Amino acid sequence: MIAVRKMNPAPGLELSETEVPEPGKGKLLVEVTATSMCGTDVHIYNWEPPFGPGRLNPPITIGHEVVGKVIGIGEGVEGFADGDSVSAESHIYDNTCNTCKLGNVHICENIKFYGVDTNGFWAKYALIDISTAWKNPPSLPPEIATLQESMGNSVYTVEESNVKDKDVVIFGTGPTGLFSIAIAKAMGARKVMVVYGSDMHGKISKQMGADNLINRHEKDPVKEVLELTEGKGADVVLEMSGAEQAINNALDAVRPVGMVTVLGLPPKPLTIDISKKIVLKDLTFRGIYGRRIWDTWKTTSRLLSEGLDITPIITHRLKLDEFEKGIEAMKSGQSGKVVFFPK
Repeated sequence: MIAVRKMNPAPGLELSETEVPEPGKGKLLVEVTATSMCGTDVHIYNWEPPFGPGRLNPPITIGHEVVGKVIGIGEGVEGFADGDSVSAESHIYDNTCNTCKLGNVHICENIKFYGVDTNGFWAKYALIDISTAWKNPPSLPPEIATLQESMGNSVYTVEESNVKDKDVVIFGTGPTGLFSIAIAKAMGARKVMVVYGSDMHGKISKQMGADNLINRHEKDPVKEVLELTEGKGADVVLEMSGAEQAINNALDAVRPVGMVTVLGLPPKPLTIDISKKIVLKDLTFRGIYGRRIWDTWKTTSRLLSEGLDITPIITHRLKLDEFEKGIEAMKSGQSGKVVFFPK
């Protein structure tokens, strides 16, 4: 079969021929119906930290967001049948370390990732370990089913932020930020304010239900949030970009005894006045990583079944062999989610 692979420890990816895998013990073989792109894949393409040198060992098939149809079942697998629609949790956990034993398998001490530590899903066929397999309802469209892993980051972030009846600000309008708008509204937020940077992301933010849009190139986000909240500041701020300025703005835009929840990953250490911006404001500063397995997936599935529409976030639908177009779209900053179809 042909797959998109990192063949050498250098920038770039290649369409490369590789063997169709066999479903060994505890594995499902799926025919991939859709797979999607994450910023991690761009880091791998560019051969840069944190998922490039020192972490990834080529050759390897990349990609960690997927939906596929089961066509092979390994020894010991129960609860799945040929033809089932299956997605994958990207965090492969050992279930033996102390962190896993405490119920936090999503941050396993020996965590591995599809498309980074083991072959991923940018291929026609792929293996999914049964411990990470999620069965989808047959009615869920493939282009939505493949986005559940990504959307789950946002679901976990919003759930942990207790947004019901609160004024919420979202910094960052990449896909996780865009997902968070609709999720926050669905979870009862009183007002959702969104700080965005491009006209395209502003338009999608509005489609996802944002109450107020703040163009960070035209207005001071902190001043705008204070004006929109009668000088009090937001109850909750979701930081989805990882940008140093955005994180500092988030801390300034939140009210005293409010909450700032951070999903964005800064590329380097930050300078933050912790005394002034966190301690003396009596803030809750919460980090989020991945998804609660399987609680977050259950919530994500419920929201989709109840009609939460995430289709506006899909800006590119491409054949898998057009992956370079998807990479360029992501690198340009003019994209939402990029979905690939192997056929």
